[in-house]
Amino acid sequence: MTTETPMPTGAPDHDLEQRAATSTEPTDAGQSGSDELPRKPRHFPCFDGLRAIAAVSVLLLHTAWVSGFTLRSSLGAYTSRLEIGVSVFFLISGFLLYRPFAVSHLAGAPAPNTRRFFERRLLRIVPAYWLALTVLTYGFGVVSVGAGWQGVAAHYLFLQIYFPSEVFNGITQAWSLCTEMSFYLFLPVYAALVGLRRRSAHRQLVRELAGLGVLYAVSFGFRYWVLHLPLITVRNGKFVAICAPNCATHPALATMMIDWLPANFDLFALGMLLAIVSAWYVQRDSEPGWFGHRLVPWVSWACAAVVFVWVSHVVTDHSILYFVTPRVNLERQALYGLFAFFLLLPAVFGPQDRSLIRRLLRSWPMASVGVISYGIYLWHLDLITEFLDWTGGKHGQEPFWLLALAVLGLAIAFASTSYFVVERPILHYKDRLGWWDRRTKRTDRPTRS
Repeated sequence: MTTETPMPTGAPDHDLEQRAATSTEPTDAGQSGSDELPRKPRHFPCFDGLRAIAAVSVLLLHTAWVSGFTLRSSLGAYTSRLEIGVSVFFLISGFLLYRPFAVSHLAGAPAPNTRRFFERRLLRIVPAYWLALTVLTYGFGVVSVGAGWQGVAAHYLFLQIYFPSEVFNGITQAWSLCTEMSFYLFLPVYAALVGLRRRSAHRQLVRELAGLGVLYAVSFGFRYWVLHLPLITVRNGKFVAICAPNCATHPALATMMIDWLPANFDLFALGMLLAIVSAWYVQRDSEPGWFGHRLVPWVSWACAAVVFVWVSHVVTDHSILYFVTPRVNLERQALYGLFAFFLLLPAVFGPQDRSLIRRLLRSWPMASVGVISYGIYLWHLDLITEFLDWTGGKHGQEPFWLLALAVLGLAIAFASTSYFVVERPILHYKDRLGWWDRRTKRTDRPTRS
């Protein structure tokens, strides 16, 4: 039986990992850890605004689809590509989480403590997700974790993308959390390999860039291989799956492999590239002056806009969210990464208190939504169903902007409750865990910025 199986889209937000990406940086590259003088921490205040953009884009993707706006409006070409927020989240994660490793590698300093890395990640991701999954499943009854202990284990342990019978259960947009979790497991191992037998800063930089090149190539090689597996074919110009009669609820495993980490290495690698370049410039106090030009943020975001328009017309059939021909899938993936790259650039380089774009990202409304964006991600899709049930609305017949604003308001309310009741108290505990397990020599000498 041949069935088209569009996959739900979503992306996790990431916590305020400023303390990870902005951890104390050594003064002199090449100094040993015991003699290092800490640098003044570097801060990236625009990232909460980026999280807000990514979270709202995913929310608009789903409300546009459920309201029918994507299929009936000429703007559907653009709303159907708002899944691009997933790419923004993945690049943010690659940048913020790899930057401490890049700093240590290029400075010849001790690496971040792996145990504390995992502690912080689990404390950030797990409690809020378990709360949302439990309330939505056993409180509202709007989702199901499947039958038996296997279903419970798959969803509570972030494994649903590896089991075809579970992919449409639970919080379906949490597929990206599964990808994130695998990235957390992968990153310290990768960093340890790249950091083996460090040499000069320049040679280490070459090694870092070469490693990212390998990740990028592996990503597209894996994706190309998956797209040409026998269980996947192209019929009538569409990418479809061939599987069992119940494919609508149990898709073929091959159709899920595009969500796995190897198929998304390219997105994380682009974020890691920004981390390496940022760490390199900071270590050498030599960030190019043109980064500070007032037009750079505008040019960067203009490039992102051009890429978004481009990718919105790469997929000509907007009735499907996920499966397209292999060529289009690869092209779309590359453009998603390019869009997120240009979106992040002004938040990484240049004076962070200049330009209207950076002020927008740092504004109170944007930053506030960014802080709770993880909760917005977790709750919003199933709140669409709840809202339609409460109001007697029907799929495909609701005004898009009314539905979007209503769901955004509900998502903010639920996310705020989750943040202040669960996430923030746990984050206070998390902040007591030292990211850098290093014994530094305390001196009274002034730090360098």
